[in-house]
Amino acid sequence: MADLLKKIGFGKDKDNAVDNAKESISAHKSTQEMYERTSKMNIPTIFDRYNAQQPQCTFGAQGICCQLCSHGPCRITTRAPAGICGATADVIAARNFLRLTAGGAAAYTHHLELVAKTLKAAAQGKTSFKIQDPGKLRAVAGALGLDTTKSTEELAVALADAVLAEIKKGADEPLLLVEKFAPKTRLEIWKKLGIIPGGTYAEVGDAMTKTLTSIDTDPVDLLLTTLRVGIATGYMGLVATITLQDILLGTPAPTTSSADLGIIDKDTVNIVAHGHIPLMATSVLKASQSPDMQKLAKEAGARDIKLLGSMCTGQELMQRSATSAKGFAGQTGNWINQEFLIATGAIDLVMMDLNCSTPALKTMADNFHTKVISVDKLVRMAGVTDHLDFTPEKADEQANQIVKMAIDAYRKRNNGKVHIPGYKSDVMAGFSVESCKAALGGSWNPLIDAIKAGSVKGIVAVVGCTTAKTKHDTVSVRLSRELIKRNMLVINAGCVSSATQIEGLMRPEAAEQAGEGLKAVCKSLGIPPCINYGSCVDIGRIGVAVTEIAAALGVDPSALPVAASAPEYLEQKAVADGAFAVAFGLLLHLSPVPPVTGAPLVAKVLTNDVESLTGGKVIVELDPVKAADAIEAHINTKRKALGLP
Repeated sequence: MADLLKKIGFGKDKDNAVDNAKESISAHKSTQEMYERTSKMNIPTIFDRYNAQQPQCTFGAQGICCQLCSHGPCRITTRAPAGICGATADVIAARNFLRLTAGGAAAYTHHLELVAKTLKAAAQGKTSFKIQDPGKLRAVAGALGLDTTKSTEELAVALADAVLAEIKKGADEPLLLVEKFAPKTRLEIWKKLGIIPGGTYAEVGDAMTKTLTSIDTDPVDLLLTTLRVGIATGYMGLVATITLQDILLGTPAPTTSSADLGIIDKDTVNIVAHGHIPLMATSVLKASQSPDMQKLAKEAGARDIKLLGSMCTGQELMQRSATSAKGFAGQTGNWINQEFLIATGAIDLVMMDLNCSTPALKTMADNFHTKVISVDKLVRMAGVTDHLDFTPEKADEQANQIVKMAIDAYRKRNNGKVHIPGYKSDVMAGFSVESCKAALGGSWNPLIDAIKAGSVKGIVAVVGCTTAKTKHDTVSVRLSRELIKRNMLVINAGCVSSATQIEGLMRPEAAEQAGEGLKAVCKSLGIPPCINYGSCVDIGRIGVAVTEIAAALGVDPSALPVAASAPEYLEQKAVADGAFAVAFGLLLHLSPVPPVTGAPLVAKVLTNDVESLTGGKVIVELDPVKAADAIEAHINTKRKALGLP
């Protein structure tokens, strides 16, 4: 530890270094305050470890490093323009990019499979989960050609089985969800390119096989495969998952909540739901408010039991908090906050459900009383010995065990070590395709009219992750502010939602920060200029909304004044989302720089050539104002092509 502290600058001038650094590490005062606290406690965190990694490998950053065989590792240089096998920079970068996409698709598919099995168990009466939106069940089942004369329970089993069968189709069997839900214009383009996908596991398997040593060495084919896997992700990992979650947990409806570390209450047992899959969290929320658990908590000296959201699981809980049991405290933040959350000293238990739980989570917990457990069979971490892998049939029993663990941990809490920043922001949430249309009177027409009139210049999905490379949440927040100033409605999902929530952009009062046209629209509807669509999987809702708006106008999605941005993208699921956006025909802004810049053909295809194939393309811009300029120019071009002012 001493060597690490020395390496990252924890020496005699540490206090001055911390004072100078804290302003530059995050957009949020709460995170800055907690960084100061952990620094004074001599506990390194993500920002310190990021600094210790500088300078980072330029070959990896450019995507031109290959480690696939024992000849390597190979890196492309002016002296060595090809790997030992002859692979060029473009082959290596395209292969690496496809691997990232396939990894993201695999993770999303695991999520979908778990939700489908839980829906089936609920329909069969094997779990305490109940079907919350039978109307959506019947609508979706009917669209897929299932027999809607069946009972709700029979139909839910049939739908779950149909989705599970889709997951396991061969790659040569086109996905039914793509056929039924994709715009016809998109289907024609994808069919021509040969990128209509089959079952997601088969597509992931083919993609990984293609990227083995010397199997597929055509960079263009590898990039087309990336788009194919992206489409599978979009309709299975995103659209199918949010649809089944809505049927099972309820479709989001307007609600209010709070965000930031100030939501933590030192007088309650505090359980953090951390990850992406809200199933165990939903059960724990219910269990925490039972008379038996409340009695145990009070006997331990606590006033109540609170479930706090973190990352995408928290967003899912927030989206449905209008109809959920009491006990949900709000959203603490996104994945970078996880160490600082525990460092408050007031967190009793963290349950990790799927991805973005870093090894540093346990390292930080070891400095406090916090219990860390995993609740998904794929999540394992050195030093974490308690695994309660979510099983639908055992959900209540598991939830009670988790709450009891948290109460036991609370008894060990040292309140003298508790420090909770005093920052929190009100949040308006519960937006979905259905609730948005309901707010507009039942159709998209009022929004379309506002776009035609220029009150709303366009719609931009600012979504995805956050990264230490870009000063935590700064690019996301600044870009969102720039866009709403220019009368563009912003839709957030994923870790970006926490960023804009904490900075107050998801309050109706934030309309004052928007341009005059958007401000008037927001005030008339009583909504904020940044709309919360929820978690990263809820990016699927954006695809559904764009599909419906395009259909209402009788155009392809690529013709709309719409764009997407992942201004602080981080990991493989975000790459898969981006592949879907480009295949769907959207402009995709990316930051930081993706690992393809060392491959001239790959970079050219993604930023230019692919537009002639799908209508979508990538722009890379690190400066949020310049990114807003580029997005606005794109939207103005689309408006002009549609004959709009």
